[in-house]
Amino acid sequence: MRSVLGMCTVLLLALSWAGAAQERGITPEEVVIGTSMPLSGPAAYWGAVGRGMEAYARYLNDQGGIHGRRLRVVLRDDGYLPPRAVANVRELVERVGVFAIVGLIGTANAFAVRDYIVRNEVVWISPTADASIWYGFRQKKYLFVTYPSYVEEAKILVDYAAKQMQAKTIAVFYQNDLYGQKGLVGAKQGAMRSRVRIVAQIPYEVTQTDVSSEAVKLRESRAEAVLLYATPRHGALIVREMAKIGYTPKLLSSFTLGDPIMFTLAGEAWNGVVSTGFFPLPGTGDGRVDEALATLTRIDPTLRANPYNALAGWAFMEPFVEGLRRAGRDLTKERFVAAMEGLRNWDGQVIRGVTFGPDRRQGINRLFLTRAEGGRYVRLTDWISYPVGF
Repeated sequence: MRSVLGMCTVLLLALSWAGAAQERGITPEEVVIGTSMPLSGPAAYWGAVGRGMEAYARYLNDQGGIHGRRLRVVLRDDGYLPPRAVANVRELVERVGVFAIVGLIGTANAFAVRDYIVRNEVVWISPTADASIWYGFRQKKYLFVTYPSYVEEAKILVDYAAKQMQAKTIAVFYQNDLYGQKGLVGAKQGAMRSRVRIVAQIPYEVTQTDVSSEAVKLRESRAEAVLLYATPRHGALIVREMAKIGYTPKLLSSFTLGDPIMFTLAGEAWNGVVSTGFFPLPGTGDGRVDEALATLTRIDPTLRANPYNALAGWAFMEPFVEGLRRAGRDLTKERFVAAMEGLRNWDGQVIRGVTFGPDRRQGINRLFLTRAEGGRYVRLTDWISYPVGF
């Protein structure tokens, strides 16, 4: 009798795992997550996002994981190069066999892998790329984005420059790829609605190590404000070069330059820079965010150097983890998608106000403004919302 009962138990367990066994990246013990990040190269400071993801997974695993499954994060370095990102994603899908891609830094990189990820029906959570690349894109079933739009952000920054800084002329220093180009598009649209003039559009290549000539061109434009869409390294270089030649316009930047590492890289020249945030920043009075940062830096002390980027890794993982929780123990892609579509104004510990639905994949659509002051960021505004695009 016992042997019969034992055989029945084994059979029931086998049947219960049959659905999960068919899903790539899911086993009874773990869920496999992959991502590609610039751990080296000109955008290496953003690599802290990936290390923050790893630390967050360790934190959850120490508590037993999600429904008894551990989260295994497989992190690959792409050096911020689209061809390497493509190779990494193919490896993650075809050799590692991930259930989901979380993050993946770079608008150009995300664009390069977009069709492949969609064709292979890989769950993709928060590609860290300009949200507007998804406008009009139809194949978004497994896509869930909690990352801002550079186009909308640039409009908000230009509005602030015009109304609060009284700037009538603006120059844009931007990376000559989709990241910077999207920021430039938004700046132009913002200039039209705020009735200011863009007097210079100065691109740089991500491989450059010297931007002194670009600084001279910006000075020659006599722009009263300069908007930056750059890597941390190039953002720091340009503000230092402008200061060196005595050009001190009002400065604004994308939230991608919002980590306190900028004070180390740019020194005093970074004071006064107006930027944005898409989750509450550490040290600004939000205890839950401060607690999350303390957890990450306890697990990985090196993250103290890049606290904002480390928390971004936590923020990108949080909606994914909530989807896993809601999908239950019998995890499949379809159950996961249904769970994510049920998020309505959901608050995580770091990310806030996430909403998805059957016809909505843009989970957040708001930012707030900050100003750099003496090694920290001070919040200037409440949330500023913009239209949902997809």
